[in-house]
Amino acid sequence: MINLDTLNANYNAQGVMGPEDADDRKLLVRRREFEDYCSAKGREIEEQRQSWRYYHVDQWTADQLKILRRRSQPPMTFDRTGRKIDSLSGTIRRLRTDPKAYPNAPRGEQGAEVATQVIRSINDASFAEDLEVECCRDALVHGVGVDELMLTQGDHGDPDLRFAYVDPRTFFYDPRSLRTNFSDTRFHGVYKWADIDELDMIAEGGSDLVRDHLNSDGGFWTAFDTDRENLWVDSRNRVRLVDHWYKRGGMWRWCLHTGSVELMSGDSPFFNERGMSISKYSAFANMIDIDGDHYGFIRRLRGPQDAMNQHRSKAIHIMNTRQIKIQEGAVDDIEVTRREAARPDGTLVYRGDSKNLEIVQPESEFLQQTQYYQDAKAEIDTFGPNQQLIQQFGQNVSGRAANLLQQAGLAELGPFLKNFRMWKLERYRACWCAAQRYWTGERFLRVTGDAGVAQFMAINSVELDQYGLPMLVNMLGNIDVEIKVDEGPDTETVMGDVFDLLMGLSQNNVPVPPQLIIEASALPMSEKKKLQGMLAQPDPVKQQAQAAIIQKTVAEANLANAQAGKAQADAGKAQTAGLLNIAKAHTEGMPDGGPEPRTPLDYAQQVAEINETNATAEHKRASARSLDHKALVTPLQLLADHSQRNADRFGASIEQLANRSVDTFHRMADRAVDDFHRGQDRASRERVARFAAANRPRPQP
Repeated sequence: MINLDTLNANYNAQGVMGPEDADDRKLLVRRREFEDYCSAKGREIEEQRQSWRYYHVDQWTADQLKILRRRSQPPMTFDRTGRKIDSLSGTIRRLRTDPKAYPNAPRGEQGAEVATQVIRSINDASFAEDLEVECCRDALVHGVGVDELMLTQGDHGDPDLRFAYVDPRTFFYDPRSLRTNFSDTRFHGVYKWADIDELDMIAEGGSDLVRDHLNSDGGFWTAFDTDRENLWVDSRNRVRLVDHWYKRGGMWRWCLHTGSVELMSGDSPFFNERGMSISKYSAFANMIDIDGDHYGFIRRLRGPQDAMNQHRSKAIHIMNTRQIKIQEGAVDDIEVTRREAARPDGTLVYRGDSKNLEIVQPESEFLQQTQYYQDAKAEIDTFGPNQQLIQQFGQNVSGRAANLLQQAGLAELGPFLKNFRMWKLERYRACWCAAQRYWTGERFLRVTGDAGVAQFMAINSVELDQYGLPMLVNMLGNIDVEIKVDEGPDTETVMGDVFDLLMGLSQNNVPVPPQLIIEASALPMSEKKKLQGMLAQPDPVKQQAQAAIIQKTVAEANLANAQAGKAQADAGKAQTAGLLNIAKAHTEGMPDGGPEPRTPLDYAQQVAEINETNATAEHKRASARSLDHKALVTPLQLLADHSQRNADRFGASIEQLANRSVDTFHRMADRAVDDFHRGQDRASRERVARFAAANRPRPQP
């Protein structure tokens, strides 16, 4: 729509003050074009007004409310239309679509990546995701979605590019246009009321040009003006400001006028990839009927919504209504009896028996109204993606299956999704062509990688090559690419299915690494890294177990060494004892001397015995620690063994089932082959018999 804050920056470079030429006929043509729209699209505008009222839960007309008040019937409103529109727009938002450029020449991948980042940078700066949701909702309700491409004042020596939202209730177009992308329109634009002070902000001296036409609409109105006329009922001076874009001589031009005075005009600053002039407004239609009127989904939902409101209101009215069957003369005052019967705590006084007064409840009619209400409610709920499809397949349906069911519901929105997709593609191409034309200075684009680390890409820059010579880097004007809309899968849904599968395996005692469960979970990346870091740290229990095993191994080695040393000492002792016996035999009869001196072998044996004692003690201590460790680790080992046995049993069952299936298949195949051969043999015997019968010699008469 007309943005009074940026309009001057948009048009000063291309526009000129005053009329384009001295001929006032051009302004007369522009005014007649707007009047043609207002007169030819009166029925369409009226339907669009009603659609917005239904969306905002204003679903009863003044005449209907009068009738309900006369009946003392409550005007009940059960809004399903607005909720369905919001649900559709939210579902469409989840359909991930991103712009992506593809090279048109070999070795152009780098340029395609630059073009992709340029388009995404413009979209991010314009909050394009939220803007697209607004335009999608407008198309669902109003039947038309519109936005505009703007040139705003930049800080790089060249203008910035932004997308801006346009209210479709202020959008007008060529009434002869019958294409959903408005490619056959000859003019379009937006209009709004503006203060005289705002005109001076747009164009210097603008208020002086329209001084004689204040509070004038130029003689043309739309029904939307009457809806919002209370917004400008004040003492300020206002004029209708029209941003009028039209096509003449194959070129798009623009004219800013009030219906009677032209303020500014000029040529369109935007071009497509073929160098042809285009408008700054980009619009798409939801549906176009046989009369050429644009409409949204409210037309389809209005009937069921009215049925819901009216049947529910009638059902409540029936609940509060009672008919009285009275024998003549049974009551003194019929009106008093009627009032008492209508009260929840009323008292009925009558003469005679119980048959003289009977309260009649219209239960059958109440059930009929309730059934009609349920039918109308189901008609709205089953339109497009809905939860009833998922409920029909059970509550435990996986995320992937739910996504497929939603896709099945989106099949009803095929034409709308096609128009919405083509509109976004047209916008992406327009902003890329504008960036090639107007982004001539050096810029840095912020690029976020998969790891969440922000990086920067330079465009239109100059760097030195390996020889020290300057070279151009990422010049937008030299990039030749093709823009497409890249649709990616819903990664969250797929990873959710993987997480559910892993959890199911772990609950069935199938060993699943914890790292896989953490990676497939919906936890933030920071929490995933923290948990994976904790798992990467060594387990204290395992460390103690390994230390105990090492100590036990060392103790056993020491014990073995000590035992070997003792055996060697015993052998040396035996040899020494033999030598001593020989010496004693030679010295018998000699007088007894002192105690025999200890040999080195005796000392070695004593040391070996000490080492053996120490090794035995160390071995006992290691065995005790090993028993303690086994007492701690045995339950975990038992659980691991149990899981492994279950996994082996499950694998064996699968293998056994597969083998049984293969055997069954082979038996069936063998039986089929045998049947075939028996049939062939039977046919052969029959043919031989017929041949023999035919060639048997006949007896001569």
